[in-house]
Amino acid sequence: MNSNKNEIRSKLALLQLATELGSISKACDIMGYSRDSYYRFKKQYEEAGERGLKNLSRKKPALKNRVSQEVEDQVIEIALDYPNYGQAKAAELLTARGCTISASGVRTIWVRHNLETKKNRLVALNSHLRQQNQLSFKSQHDMEQLYKLEQNETALDCKYPGDVCVQDTFSIGVVEPIGQLFQHTFIDAYSQYAIAIVTDNKESATAAEFLSTTVMPWYQEHKIPINSLLTDRGAEFSGKQSAAPFKQLLEQTEINHIQMRAYNGPVVNGLAARFQQLAYDEFYAPFLKNHRITDIEELNTQLQKWLNRYNHQYAIAGRYTLGKTAVEVLALSKHLLT
Repeated sequence: MNSNKNEIRSKLALLQLATELGSISKACDIMGYSRDSYYRFKKQYEEAGERGLKNLSRKKPALKNRVSQEVEDQVIEIALDYPNYGQAKAAELLTARGCTISASGVRTIWVRHNLETKKNRLVALNSHLRQQNQLSFKSQHDMEQLYKLEQNETALDCKYPGDVCVQDTFSIGVVEPIGQLFQHTFIDAYSQYAIAIVTDNKESATAAEFLSTTVMPWYQEHKIPINSLLTDRGAEFSGKQSAAPFKQLLEQTEINHIQMRAYNGPVVNGLAARFQQLAYDEFYAPFLKNHRITDIEELNTQLQKWLNRYNHQYAIAGRYTLGKTAVEVLALSKHLLT
């Protein structure tokens, strides 16, 4: 954070010094930059202000260490076919099939899809079979009893879309000339379908309005009931007085309110935080670096375009999604709502 601020100050100093000296070459010599860098910084500053001078993270996923999609699909298949097998046994079976992968490689993929424990693999198997309409609720109950999956341990496990959802408020930061901006986020924990908007505040009334006017109409249109809503203990969700509008809305709509830190949830573990970090890295940071935004609606329009790509095109890791897109999971799970 501090290194980024220092880098921005250094670039601003170069632009200012060139103006004061009336010579780009002298300013570049003094500051240790090339003329090409000066013109690049000048263009970035003119297009997006100080935010345009911020260096984006150069960290990229180590794709060379990632297995192919075909291998990943086989590892997930083994987890569902043999949920009692550990990573070593699964790797041995895969190798026998001609798919060479180490036990640690199997575990890496299982962790990415939340399949690292026997319980999680059984829950994923239940979900997969029900998506394929091959497992009734009674069969599911029998399987849970067989493997001693107690209900109090799986209270937040999702049975279908809308069963457990997550709402959170994310600080985007100060965007000149608008000011401080926030993203209100709503995610279905089963399919990981996301809905979000940008506002200039995080008050309870705004969170309630987002839920009632943006989220609920979409769920009603797709005939998906919202059963439980998980939030953290932010003032907009849980304050005795500050959260009154949000609490009243949930009472009126009879939505069960689960208040806890998102990272404490056994299923939605950090779900909102992971999605919001993805949104910042892949949408906000590059977009705001290259564009000067003068009103919130303009930013919201671009956010909705990115959300459409996320929901329709992003392969999502998770024990319910298993590498499918959010829209694909919703389509596969539609019959579970009837």
